[in-house]
Amino acid sequence: MEFGVFYQLPCAVDQTPAARFQDTIAQCQLADELGFDAAWLAELHFNPRFSVMSAPMMIASAIALTTKRIRIGNAVNLLPLHQPVRLAEEAATLDVLSNGRAIFGVGRGAMPSHFQGYGIDQEEGRDRFLEALELVLGLWEQEDFTYQGKYYQAHGYTVTPRPVQRPHPPVYVAANSADTFGIVGSLGHNILVAPTIVTTEGALAGLASYRAELAENGHDAAKIKVNVNVPMHVAADEKEAKAAFTTTIDNYLGTLRDIGASGGSSRGSSRAFSLTAESVMEEFAAVGTPDQVAAKLEKFQEMYGPQEFMCWFNIGGMLPHAEVESSMRLFAEEVMPRFQ
Repeated sequence: MEFGVFYQLPCAVDQTPAARFQDTIAQCQLADELGFDAAWLAELHFNPRFSVMSAPMMIASAIALTTKRIRIGNAVNLLPLHQPVRLAEEAATLDVLSNGRAIFGVGRGAMPSHFQGYGIDQEEGRDRFLEALELVLGLWEQEDFTYQGKYYQAHGYTVTPRPVQRPHPPVYVAANSADTFGIVGSLGHNILVAPTIVTTEGALAGLASYRAELAENGHDAAKIKVNVNVPMHVAADEKEAKAAFTTTIDNYLGTLRDIGASGGSSRGSSRAFSLTAESVMEEFAAVGTPDQVAAKLEKFQEMYGPQEFMCWFNIGGMLPHAEVESSMRLFAEEVMPRFQ
């Protein structure tokens, strides 16, 4: 089992983007030292209370230059919002800067405000996503690549630099809707799953569809990875762990409810109205002592059959840096070894 750390990077009114960036980079340095396998950075726009991670490639570059072994990925690049030739160049540059540690995580996006802010019709999101992914991979796999799509084109120019990893960094696709699971399976890519967003039932049904499409299209499931996102907090005392998690998850859910109430609804913001800190801890998160967290991960491992867990240590951004680092250390020292 592999373990990563995930950052969405909400920024409360009494926090600053500079401090949030610094904490994230420092925690990724610690994750590198503790033996975590990957650092995952979200991409979100126009709502600092929800996230100030609008330019994750820049933060990824800072992490690359201050770490030695941890892989660095996006969860996810919102492909319909990007010019794919430019994105191919940026992700390849990250791969070079990190000496072959980049992960290319992608998704189509769901928040209307993102599409509105970028002047893109959300109804075009699915087709733009598929075109952009095909174009980026083609640019990496071939020199002098030519592509003629409805939305994007390549005219025979070779992108530079080329990725260190050949033919390209590993590709992970986020599946936050029922139809996406099957699409990812048919394409044969690794998959990112967030049960907190898609529900337990949605994740289980989606993964069944994903695995069926892998087999139907001749992809070797042994070479494909399922990565499950798990909100998490670890402390020596159960009561302490739950109190801290409640503080940070309440901010996350409250922000999502505000987004939904303002007309910017997405799958996540709609779900937030039916969730509480207690229900998230019960069904989707791993919170408590090391023994309790390990037991919860064993349950998720049996349910979803993943090869990787993405650990979301500060889901609402409200935990102090020192408390997050303490949780990470406990997890690395007392939970991770049980799965390795």
